[in-house]
Amino acid sequence: MIFHASVEATEEGDYLASCADPVASARGLSPQNALDRLRGEIRYRLELCPCSGVDDDYVELAVEGL
Repeated sequence: MIFHASVEATEEGDYLASCADPVASARGLSPQNALDRLRGEIRYRLELCPCSGVDDDYVELAVEGL
């Protein structure tokens, strides 16, 4: 499933990746690190329970920004 995400540099020197649907965001030291964390956050939100599991490759991000 493809989710639309954006990445932007913050004033603190890190990067913020965010997604509007589902609403999620994650910070990282690099754009790729922030996107990896966002992917994990979206997977977590999609799981109905910890036992249902969502495959690693289920979440794809279409990135806007940097």
